[in-house]
Amino acid sequence: GTHIILTNGVSGAGKLNFLATTTKVTGFLLFIVVTLFAFEASKFGQWYTPMIDKSGVSHGLLSQVNLAALTTLWAFIGIESAVLLSNRATSPKTVKRATVAGLLITVAIYLGITILTMGVLHVDKLQASERPLADALNAAMGHGGGKLMALLALTSLFGSILGWILLSSEVPYQAAKEGFFPSFFTKTNKKGSPIYSLRLTNIMSQVFLFSTLSGTIAEAYTFVITVSTLAYLIPYLVSPIFQLKLVATGETYKNEMRARITDGIVAVIAICYALWVIKTGASDIKTFLLGIGLFVIGFAFYPLMNRDEKKNNEKKNGQVA
Repeated sequence: GTHIILTNGVSGAGKLNFLATTTKVTGFLLFIVVTLFAFEASKFGQWYTPMIDKSGVSHGLLSQVNLAALTTLWAFIGIESAVLLSNRATSPKTVKRATVAGLLITVAIYLGITILTMGVLHVDKLQASERPLADALNAAMGHGGGKLMALLALTSLFGSILGWILLSSEVPYQAAKEGFFPSFFTKTNKKGSPIYSLRLTNIMSQVFLFSTLSGTIAEAYTFVITVSTLAYLIPYLVSPIFQLKLVATGETYKNEMRARITDGIVAVIAICYALWVIKTGASDIKTFLLGIGLFVIGFAFYPLMNRDEKKNNEKKNGQVA
């Protein structure tokens, strides 16, 4: 179904994704308003509570922060997504506004639902819950709250699937246009959709989803976000390293020492953060290797995929000669 929608044009898929996103944000705002009236600060308990996992291992404050690092970053993965579709935007300012607005809205919603959930459910119930938002809404407005949250979750899932498949298919399409991927990825249908890129993305998405069917929903969700976030962390690490290189050489700076120092500090902080989150994800070596492996595989296939670029360059040089 999603494949048919996406192959009928980016514009239509974008409108459906916008509708789903609006519904999702509205649902979160509704959750914040409802739980605000049921909020009880006393349910917070101590400023931090030691946790004991299924293996019987006790986790203190620092350990809990480490365990939550990947999940927290997952909430912000994709705020830069507008850049991938910048060539389809009517104005560069739209991309900038979408990125900033996405970040601010995400921070506000993330803080709101996290704090309010902790103030509605007692810490013991919260630790044992596999669906904390639904349980919090049930506690605030009765059992109908959980059903409402489930409906919003389905709508959110539909929009997320459209958005992520669209973005994922755009990467090989744009890379192929630059000569880094095989040229058949540049082929589009009458609606302008990258048809081969969409097919491959949809097939690989289904294969990955089927691989998570064993275990509980919570375990599958944790596995998916861990693998996905670790795969994202590689470019998140490479980007500030390259920025630090520019700062050191001064390539893009013209007597702008203040900006150079500021960018250098930001780059160092970003590198430290990326390394820290990667380290926290290494606790489960199987999941860690799979997440990093998704990105590393690209290095193995790069020489093969780069052949088209070499052929194009040879043709251009031959024409010039």
